[in-house]
Amino acid sequence: MNGKNDIIITENGAYIDGVPPLKWGEHKDCTYAGAVAAALNTLGKNATYEQISGLAGSCFHFSMCYGWDPGSTLVNTSYHFLRLDCDPNATRAFGIDYQMPGGQDKEAYGEKARQSIDAGVPVLALGSRDHPEWCVVTGYEKKGGEYVYFGRSYFDVNAPESELYTDNRHTLANNFPGEYPDVFFRLLDPCEPMPAKEALRISLQTCLDMFEPHEKMGYGAYEYVINSLDTNVINSEFDGKPRLNAVGIIFGYLLSARRTAHIYLTESAEILSGGNREKLLVAAGLYKEMHDALEHVTPYEKLGKDEFNFEAGLSPELRKELSGAFRTMLDLEKRAHTIIAEILTDWDNP
Repeated sequence: MNGKNDIIITENGAYIDGVPPLKWGEHKDCTYAGAVAAALNTLGKNATYEQISGLAGSCFHFSMCYGWDPGSTLVNTSYHFLRLDCDPNATRAFGIDYQMPGGQDKEAYGEKARQSIDAGVPVLALGSRDHPEWCVVTGYEKKGGEYVYFGRSYFDVNAPESELYTDNRHTLANNFPGEYPDVFFRLLDPCEPMPAKEALRISLQTCLDMFEPHEKMGYGAYEYVINSLDTNVINSEFDGKPRLNAVGIIFGYLLSARRTAHIYLTESAEILSGGNREKLLVAAGLYKEMHDALEHVTPYEKLGKDEFNFEAGLSPELRKELSGAFRTMLDLEKRAHTIIAEILTDWDNP
């Protein structure tokens, strides 16, 4: 099924050559969208990060609940609470479906991965490298009588030389097959491509569904942040412990997501016609305004540095500016959702 990259056969294994690195700090902070786009590109599909994030709905997401994960929003507590099952929408739009061979041991997962890689098809896994984020498994090698696996992750920049494989420096999957592989180990199979308009409809419906009432997701996340800023307390819990620096990570992801939503909706408007096309362009503009409101106060490139080091605390002035920015974003979010709801109501009208 491989349509682009070379399959390199080595003395002790095989790998798919030329899969580009995945990186933080490029306004592409959803590791699911980054990994899926890389995998699809390997298969010759012209998929962008923005398309995957939009089709799966992660660019519309906002959560401050325990168990948050700014990169893996498709598979964590947020989607579980909201009973959403929309992430396959992203790959089906490109004619690729998931096979999740659950209930197997590490050896069986390895055999499945080797068979896929031999056919030139990468494997998606959550947490196969260091942390519970999405990775792309692209190769394997028999070493000391056992197989090791390697590929691309958002954490490769910190990998020691001893954990780098191939001339392109694919990184050891040091936690293969990853976290909860019965759910988050995914093989890629061809399927009939979903029509672009239907995939867009599912995406827009997902945008609305993930803002159902919840105390720390969607509108609840905005209200939680605003109240926290106004009362001089803002924390996010991870592993049960408050971490102020996690707040900066969430804000960075939110900036990345709303920027992505603007790009995705603008590009998707050409799928529609008439009034719905114009409405979607207006909604896209509102997402840009959301991004700009927060970017003006906490620039994406500066989060975690100097005055934006949340671990060091927030000045009263910055806290007030942030509260104002989130109030603006909340208003824009509601306006965008009203427009998207109108589009879905008139979906079948020309």
